[in-house]
Order: sequence, then structure tokens, then C-alpha cells
Amino acid sequence: MIVGSNLALADLPGVKLLDTLVFVAAFLFGFRVGGSVAVVSELTWSFISPWGIAGYITPLLVLGELIYALAGWAASRVWSGYVRPGSMDGFFIGAVLAICAFIWDIETNIGTAFIAFGQTVTLEKIISTELLGTPFMLFHELSDFLLGAYLAPVVILLVPRVLRLELPSRIGEGRGRIEG
Repeated sequence: MIVGSNLALADLPGVKLLDTLVFVAAFLFGFRVGGSVAVVSELTWSFISPWGIAGYITPLLVLGELIYALAGWAASRVWSGYVRPGSMDGFFIGAVLAICAFIWDIETNIGTAFIAFGQTVTLEKIISTELLGTPFMLFHELSDFLLGAYLAPVVILLVPRVLRLELPSRIGEGRGRIEG
């Protein structure tokens, strides 16, 4: 589903459900599950992307995606495994995802500069690589904010209901995340 959604959105640079769904998986089921979803999805996408095989940058793409899993796991601790769609929770989750996108973009652009320029890499070349990636970064961060603010809380609410899971809450409200 995640990789299929990336293919469906491939014409919109920087817009993908992968980041949001990795975050949600870690939020609901813990870092181990979220991290596994991140690694498998990003590895698969790195080989079947319509833009070509990612090659040497693949480990950095996977590492960047793990940031979303870590953020989802940490956010589940802050919100005790429960968020309310339509509340400020969504905007905070959107902001967290936008920050993750910013870190992901900076990290992968630096990696791209090192791969492209090798031993001749300079700070100037790294900065120029970052600047060339700015349009992609803006779309990526904006889409992650919007998907995090509006889609993530709904998915966090619906997945346990659809799967008929009773997720134990750390604050005793009967709804939270599965330890894992």
C-alpha cells in the first residue's frame, strides 16, 4: 500500500504517504514496527521508483525514513497513544512531520553532495546541492505538514477500530498504542 501510494503520487515531487504512514505505524505499534515499515518501504521504493534506482543514496534514504519512525514512537509517548482529529493535536503532528521532512531533506542532500563530488566535495558544493534541492524540500515539508495535520490523526483513530484492536493507554483512557 505504501509503495503503491508513492507510485500514484510520483508526479507530485516531494508528496508521498510513506512518511505519514511510517509515523502512524510507529505511533500505534511502537518503533520496532514503524522502523520495519520504514526500512522495507524505503528499500522497495529505492528500487522501483519511476525516477530510477536510488543506488548509493539508498542507505541515507532508509536512515532518513527511520527519523519518521522515531518521531512517531516519541509522539505516542507525548500524546499517550491517542490524538483527536480536528484538534490542535493534528497541527502539532503536522509540525513534527515537517521537521522530519526538513531533516530528511538536509541529510539526503548532504549525502548526495558527497556521492556526486566524492573527494572534491567542499562546503560550497554542499550548499549548492542544498539550494538545488530547495523546491523539492518545500513541497516535501508542506505536504508532510498537511498530511500529518489532517490524515495522520484520522488514521491513528481508525486503524485500531478497523482492526478491532484494544490498544492499552498509558493514562487509562482505554485507547493508546501497542507496546512493541
